[in-house]
Amino acid sequence: MTPNWLEAHASYINSLLSSTNEQLTFKPGSLTSAALLKVPIIPADKLEDSSLVTLNIVVSVDEDIGKNEDSDPRFGVSDGVSFIGFERVDKTTPSSYSPCFGVEGTSGNRLTGRKNIGASSPSPNIYTGQFVITLKLNERWGSCSQVNNGGFVKTATYNKRLLLSKGLIFEVYKDDNQNKLG
Repeated sequence: MTPNWLEAHASYINSLLSSTNEQLTFKPGSLTSAALLKVPIIPADKLEDSSLVTLNIVVSVDEDIGKNEDSDPRFGVSDGVSFIGFERVDKTTPSSYSPCFGVEGTSGNRLTGRKNIGASSPSPNIYTGQFVITLKLNERWGSCSQVNNGGFVKTATYNKRLLLSKGLIFEVYKDDNQNKLG
């Protein structure tokens, strides 16, 4: 999914955006937990709620932003109501947090009712621009990992179960109103 593809297929994209052929950059804005991007990936009525679905999402973020500015994006999927995914913390986040951790909540123009899963587990703050999210939707389980800089893997078990018959939407949220994401 290139920046141009994401812009063309997004059902929602935050207006505080600049784009190039290589990158979408979302600037800070007034809302906390604001939606930045929503892209439908599976239409409604294509899956049954009991379908076995595993998603692998490779995310690349601008390392310069995450090493020097507040940038704690949340990447995941929703059924239009419930959201499950992972937050990727920036280099400025205290070492009492994992480099990434599970997040669930209610989808919307803001991520509400957010619950962090496994956020506070001291580990070295390994910050790289690329990481992988795996979500086993039928098992309500996921992991985020990075393979370089010594590697890191974090797993999460979600309370929320997505209704796959409603379709799946890839969604990106920011943490607070100071966040910038590239």
